[in-house]
Amino acid sequence: MTADSTVAVAPAPVERVARRGGRYEFLDALRGLAAFAVVIQHVSERLFPAYFRFSQAYFGLGEFGVFVFFLVSGFIIPASMERGRSLGQFWVGRFFRLYPLFWACLTAAMLLYSVNQFGLRASYLEHSVRNFLANLTMVQFFLGGENILIIGASWSLAYELVFYLFLSLLLIAGLNRKSVPLAVLAVALIIPGAFLPVAMVTGAGANAGTRTAVVVLTIVVAMVFATLASNRRMALTAIGLAFLTVPLVLNQPGASAMTFGYFATMFVGTVLYRITSGEIAAWRGWAVFGFAIGLIFFVSTFLQPTLDPITGVWITWVKQPLTIIPAYLFFAAFLFLRRYSFPQPLLYLGRISYSLYLVHALVLDFPRWHSSVLGVPPQWLTLLTLVTAALVIAAVTYRVIEQPCHNYGHRVIKRMEARKRAEPAPVTTG
Repeated sequence: MTADSTVAVAPAPVERVARRGGRYEFLDALRGLAAFAVVIQHVSERLFPAYFRFSQAYFGLGEFGVFVFFLVSGFIIPASMERGRSLGQFWVGRFFRLYPLFWACLTAAMLLYSVNQFGLRASYLEHSVRNFLANLTMVQFFLGGENILIIGASWSLAYELVFYLFLSLLLIAGLNRKSVPLAVLAVALIIPGAFLPVAMVTGAGANAGTRTAVVVLTIVVAMVFATLASNRRMALTAIGLAFLTVPLVLNQPGASAMTFGYFATMFVGTVLYRITSGEIAAWRGWAVFGFAIGLIFFVSTFLQPTLDPITGVWITWVKQPLTIIPAYLFFAAFLFLRRYSFPQPLLYLGRISYSLYLVHALVLDFPRWHSSVLGVPPQWLTLLTLVTAALVIAAVTYRVIEQPCHNYGHRVIKRMEARKRAEPAPVTTG
């Protein structure tokens, strides 16, 4: 297998799942509800102080939505990778699926900032050009943390992108279908991961020792995956991917336990996909699912209380299990309903979920209502206005930017496939 050759694995036959337009309905329903949860969280926390305090202390609706997204990605991305296309074609598809809209939203954010309708952190403005370029990579959260984010919600996209890098390495090594041991390992690493220093490359605490550790681990990972590659070209690809992936992960700026928890969640999603494809016994997959939930609860009990500087509430250990475990159970419930159809409006919300996830950040600083109308308080009027604006703009950006770019990506992939078929077969002698 080469970077531009067909992946030498047959796609697994997925059991009957309700589809519409080639898309799994239950996943679109989950995407739509997850994106809407994030929107409601970000709008409500700006309008209702009591809700903000509750969401910081007990149940974060936005974080709940992000964990649902991570499970969805873990479920569907391996299926996308294993369709029989090349690794290069997968990344072409991902590029046109994610980057054009993301770059458009970054540009819109800067334009809104210029007319005082969008807020940027002071830490971003200290090195605005450098930080803008970092944001263009979509892994900006691993380069400078939340202090350099233009669109706050984009931190999760960095984790998704690094997860794709992980899967690419596993595919090259032929380990991509070892989902159960990989998920168990990823979940188990949450415990030692909690003791890992943050931002080992560029952080305030980074030093020669941490950077040396990053270099050594990167070389080891590169050598291992290069050795497992099927030929020289894929070995070189593996080395390049390792030199991207390992430093990014070890430069994560947040709580290390959460970082490993995010990746573990995506690998758990992959295990659930293997159940539906018939590649593993259901009991094994659900055992991994239960193991993840149990360990998340166990690790959470050791979290020390922290004082939230914005709301002034103490964030105790109870918030993480009360937020993350319901996200797991919510995904599981929809997985059990995968053979059923869902309402068209919910499916449409799922189709525009990526647009909604990004563009809602652009409306958060729009003007608010200051007086009641027909007895409706101004906070509720503002909530309705901002959510409606986000939905409308998302529908437009999906139609004008996201969908056309996605379709163009498919055309590029088809041209790549046509060129590959037109190449003469290698001559063998013997």
